[in-house]
Amino acid sequence: MKALPLPKVYQLLEPGPVVLLTTAHKGAVNVMTLSWHMMVEFEPPRIACVVSGADHSYTALRRTRDA
Repeated sequence: MKALPLPKVYQLLEPGPVVLLTTAHKGAVNVMTLSWHMMVEFEPPRIACVVSGADHSYTALRRTRDA
């Protein structure tokens, strides 16, 4: 195992871009930023993420059945 300076370790923890999750339900729209996500399929492209049940995006996703 190789020792790394602390500022370099952060780059390993957050290598990917921030993703915007947009939802809409009955006129209510929301944009949620996601910094934790991962590719789970390439053909077709699918991204996995975690959305809290206490979040507006979660309710919109469940009600529209887009998830």
